[in-house]
Amino acid sequence: MTYTKVVFFAFLLCVTNDALALDSSASGNQREFHVDTQIELDKFYDREIIKFEFVKKNWQLEFDGRNYKFNDISDVLQLETSIGKSDPLNSYSLNLIENSSACYDVNGVATDSKDLVSVSVDGESINKGEGLDSLEFDGVNRVGKYSNFDVELKFAPVSVKDDYCEGMIKMSIELAI
Repeated sequence: MTYTKVVFFAFLLCVTNDALALDSSASGNQREFHVDTQIELDKFYDREIIKFEFVKKNWQLEFDGRNYKFNDISDVLQLETSIGKSDPLNSYSLNLIENSSACYDVNGVATDSKDLVSVSVDGESINKGEGLDSLEFDGVNRVGKYSNFDVELKFAPVSVKDDYCEGMIKMSIELAI
């Protein structure tokens, strides 16, 4: 076992000597420098979204028994940023990430009622995975640039078999850098 270590060590010395021989024969005008870079993202990009929420915050769904559906909801989605008036950044995207709903009977078994909600932003219908691109801010307040969106949720009728329904809507904002 000691013999194996010695042979390996000697082989390593030969490889090292060959590498040094190559390095010493290189041109005197060539130098190799190693560069290490660290970017502090907080200092590199200090713009942020301060507020992205609905004015009502919580919705109380009301059921219309005559039409057997939930009443539509209208709300305002507010976006506030720390982007200053003189900042050239003025473009962003609003995306609908999630729009899912399902209903269940009294035993917890899923019924045929699915995807009950359609979403419109400023009068334009958007589907899951889609968005509104190249939007511009509405104005500037003392904190930064802002926008307000009229959002409408329209509900489809549910089935007589439905005893319980649940759903989720997720939206995101992407600033164009």
